[in-house]
Amino acid sequence: MTIASPPVPQARVLRTRNALLAAGRRLFAERAIDAVAIDDIVAAAGVAKGTFYNHFDDKDALLTAIVTEIRSTVEERIATINAGIEDPAVRLTRAICVYVASVVESPAEGAILLHNDPRRSASEALNDGLRHDLAAGLRSGRLALPTVQAGLLFVMGVAHILLYSTVRHHDDWSPLVQTQQLCAMTLRSFGLAPPEAELIAAQAADAIIRPQRHEADRTD
Repeated sequence: MTIASPPVPQARVLRTRNALLAAGRRLFAERAIDAVAIDDIVAAAGVAKGTFYNHFDDKDALLTAIVTEIRSTVEERIATINAGIEDPAVRLTRAICVYVASVVESPAEGAILLHNDPRRSASEALNDGLRHDLAAGLRSGRLALPTVQAGLLFVMGVAHILLYSTVRHHDDWSPLVQTQQLCAMTLRSFGLAPPEAELIAAQAADAIIRPQRHEADRTD
């Protein structure tokens, strides 16, 4: 007769999972997934190797959980900061600014996305908010886009450039200035007149990135 092992307390399961997630965050911020072994992860988490597989199928699954958590948090912030705002041009500009501000706030999370999130797809559910704003702008004539998909890919490209530049910044890099400039360029590319594009970009960057930049400088 086989005697079943006693169930592991839920609190311990949660602690172990959180330890693996925290270890993964540290390691994936330092290097790409191909340079991180499961042995590295369990050593950093302080757990047995067999325990890893009770929580994740492989290191790709761990990375997916971490990236999804990071990006979901950003999407929640975007939804909050855009609550009550109807103008698609303003909404997408503020979304880009929230993304950059999040990287300024947590460079390690930005590094995780930069090192390990090149396979993100325009069809992912996490892009639904941006896709909705672009579709609304196209329908109303507020944004001049060939297609929603083209607009989505354009904005994703701008966001990735800003991610790279913010994580790998040099002394002359200013997230506030460069985000404002690229957002204004994006809006002009989407059909807004230059003065309005520059005003929307300046207001969004000043309201969202400037406070985060000051906080980061204060804690450095």
